[in-house]
Amino acid sequence: MAVETPPDRPSEPERGGLEEYVETQLFAETIDSLEAHIARKKALADPVRYGLCYLLYERERLPRKQLATATGLNDNGLQHHLRALLDANLVAEAPTPDGADGRLTYYRITTLGIQEIESDVQNIG
Repeated sequence: MAVETPPDRPSEPERGGLEEYVETQLFAETIDSLEAHIARKKALADPVRYGLCYLLYERERLPRKQLATATGLNDNGLQHHLRALLDANLVAEAPTPDGADGRLTYYRITTLGIQEIESDVQNIG
């Protein structure tokens, strides 16, 4: 699929300049970066992390205990996956809902996480 290059951008990468070219072509007019974009893709490249994102996409906010049950992981195993998703800004800690046990930690999907999952929902489904 050919993409038309705006006149103020190079039409092809210079020798050894592929990363800079992609950064300019895709992210020049956004607050995102190629590095952050790739970090999100890497975080989602694991089936457990993708599943956590998808579950939060469907349910919006869930307690850590329910995420552990869904994955079958112990606390350390779950923390490893949640940390990768938190670092990639795909999920975030969420406020405890009214009436819920305040000792529980809740998680929600972020706008970037929603965009990643919705892109797949539209392209796969």
